Amino acid sequence: MNAHPLHTYLMAQGELGGFEVVLPSPLSEPEFSEFKNVQNMEKPTLEVKPKPVLEVKSKPILEVAKQNDDSLWKDASSLKDFYEALKEHSIYTKGMRSISFCVPKIKTDVPYFLVFPSPLELTAEAKDILGRLFKKLEIDLNKCGVSFFLKCEDTALPREKNVLKEMLCKEIELVNPEKIIFFREAPKPEKIETPPPINGNAITFAGKPAITLYSLLEILPGKPNVKEKMNEVLSISQAFIPQRS
Repeated sequence: MNAHPLHTYLMAQGELGGFEVVLPSPLSEPEFSEFKNVQNMEKPTLEVKPKPVLEVKSKPILEVAKQNDDSLWKDASSLKDFYEALKEHSIYTKGMRSISFCVPKIKTDVPYFLVFPSPLELTAEAKDILGRLFKKLEIDLNKCGVSFFLKCEDTALPREKNVLKEMLCKEIELVNPEKIIFFREAPKPEKIETPPPINGNAITFAGKPAITLYSLLEILPGKPNVKEKMNEVLSISQAFIPQRS
């Protein structure tokens, strides 16, 4: 029986001095598979994140335009331009105010400028009282200027009053009256307390002498203390208005 070649090889190695034979074992494919083609692996790419861009919020074009419209009245050089600018102001374009916007008659260099809180105060009955009052004072009402703190049929909101006051000062500058007569706002029906009486003291408003009288709605026929209030109005007005010689 022929000897196996490996057996013959081992026997020969034993005769030469030993049987220590180290046979190289093949690399386990699964164990070292992660090291294959190391040199061919792509280098990791460093991800550079872009710097955040600060977002600059700009106001809408319509909003900027509206702000520009709100300042047009300041540059008006005539009453016509002034009233046209007020129509476009945000105070008068919201809600139903644009529908009831009241443009006063354009009069300048008038002897007296009558200012009411709003058109709501100047009803037909109130106009009748005003006419009789000025007849007693011997003043031609047609030669006087008439305007309103709020130029629409509504009540001014507290946050609007500062701007409305500035507008009125500009209007007085354009009208250029000799004197100003304010009529206060009629007390609301829901108010329980009695409004204070007028004091009749003259003040300076927008560089012009001015007084404040009762609302004409307070001295209509049938209202409480009508005669007393009418006498007060006459007395204060006569002291404020120069009497004809």
